[in-house]
Amino acid sequence: MSGDSSWTPEDTWAALAAARARLEEERRARFEAFGIPSDCLWPCSRLFHEHSALGPAWQPALSTAEVEALTYDRAYREYPDAPRIPLPEPPPLPGDLEQAIRGRRSSCAFSGDHMELPSLATLLKLADGVTSVDDLPRRAAPSGGGLFPVETYLLAFNVEGLASGLYHYVPIHHALEHLRRLGGIEEAATFLPPGLAAARPAIIVALSVVFARTQRKYLERGYRFALIEAGHIAQNLLLCATALELSAVPVGGFWDAPFNDLLALDTVYEAVVYCVLIGRPARPGSQPLHEQ
Repeated sequence: MSGDSSWTPEDTWAALAAARARLEEERRARFEAFGIPSDCLWPCSRLFHEHSALGPAWQPALSTAEVEALTYDRAYREYPDAPRIPLPEPPPLPGDLEQAIRGRRSSCAFSGDHMELPSLATLLKLADGVTSVDDLPRRAAPSGGGLFPVETYLLAFNVEGLASGLYHYVPIHHALEHLRRLGGIEEAATFLPPGLAAARPAIIVALSVVFARTQRKYLERGYRFALIEAGHIAQNLLLCATALELSAVPVGGFWDAPFNDLLALDTVYEAVVYCVLIGRPARPGSQPLHEQ
């Protein structure tokens, strides 16, 4: 093909499309062994849904004592060698819950202006932070079995008083661990769709899942619980952003490999499943890139 000058760009795209279609057909055919017809367009998720279903015959892999030990184990993700930055306790949110729910819109019409550190502290505390402590630290978002498999990472590009960089949020201390510097918003172009990469959020909040933390107890079902938990945290972020008069947009359609690489995650054990872009809203009269 490379030596055939008669190939046009249209021919090349057609050949690539045919190759992709052939590979997809071969992929779907592999699921026939599990009773899933080859014309099913989502065989992997269908298989997972069937194998993560619960019924009377379901049994946990852990004993009652092991489940209790796992629940009370507070060995959440920490980076002990990273500098730790305490965050201020957030002031009460303005407005009320109904106003925030009614006003929430997904928008990446960012101005590029900086975000204040107290606003960042409020977002993190009320999205996934510890809200009370009794026998366990209770957090702002519900978690299956109180296992909290979701970790929160912060890509800070323009926060007043905070160096541009990659951070990990430690809920039980309400603090950030500084993992490394970032070159700027351009680093997000490796994993965000082009339209979103051109936006100028002050921060990106990345939500990852430590799989074993929930799947040791719930097995295949634990993956469902972890994704649901990430959704709870993201909705908290969106409602808090609305109350703080910030623009925010949740993003699930990112490139997985470069995003996980940026966070230095071993995807066998932990991987990003969701993220939220947040920043100061664009000034009146500017055209939003995306709103829904």
